[in-house]
Amino acid sequence: MTKKAALLQWRFGDFPLAVMRISRQITANFHYHEFMELVVIESGRGIHFTENESYPIASGDVFVIRKHNAHGYSNTENLRLINVLFYPGPLRLPLKELEDLPGYHALFETRRPAKIFYGFKPHLHLNLKQLAYIQNLTGFLERELQERKAGFAFTAKALLMLIAASLARYYEDRRANFQPPLAKISEAIAYMEQNYAKPICPADLPATVHMSARNFHRHFNAATGLSPVKYLIRLRVMRGAELLRQGEMNVTEAALQTGFNDSNYFSRQFRKVMGIGPRQFITCRGIAEK
Repeated sequence: MTKKAALLQWRFGDFPLAVMRISRQITANFHYHEFMELVVIESGRGIHFTENESYPIASGDVFVIRKHNAHGYSNTENLRLINVLFYPGPLRLPLKELEDLPGYHALFETRRPAKIFYGFKPHLHLNLKQLAYIQNLTGFLERELQERKAGFAFTAKALLMLIAASLARYYEDRRANFQPPLAKISEAIAYMEQNYAKPICPADLPATVHMSARNFHRHFNAATGLSPVKYLIRLRVMRGAELLRQGEMNVTEAALQTGFNDSNYFSRQFRKVMGIGPRQFITCRGIAEK
């Protein structure tokens, strides 16, 4: 048993819910767990990557890793996080009442992180007030699990449900604040997703959604955190990673299928986005499946 596995077993004990605080998350290659993992970034920055995509993370970001979904971290810098680890089945949480909240499905039920949709990044970002509230709730949960006083299981499950409901509501609040310019950005993103394998000139994108170049770039950066050029490269890399994950193409073939004319350039961009090279990605994926 590895040191981390032993630590997790100690954390869980005989109850399928645990809180683990990591004061300095280091670079981590692809790995997966038998449980679900709710991650709250308290401070620092880095890149979080999965089998399907990669995105920068910083203080206030929240995302969920489902059971058996491989993920990892790269380019970490003073990254401090809270992990809420749980086995949904054994906990028997009454989650039916949350099913009418799209935010719950986006964060907890999808097998892939929520795509950018009307300006939303593939994870939830909390403001300072929201982050402080979630930190308090996880602190209460951690204390219940440590002290294990009478009725701790009931209280711990209630706190986890309160955390889940709060995050789902925060996600919904972002949808409620949706502004019309973001709809046009969404159209541009949809165009890029449909035509990523074809030659696309980012300078022509504003005209496709009837926006001025200045407004387009301002709203695009606000919605995605990336320039159109960097978003297109990231999109192509993500699609290339999907092809490599399927195991039916080599690196050169995947590069050509996703709009790259040069496999070396594809490899360089792949490493920038994913934190590892495409050949290492294939190797890590193979390990994760064993």
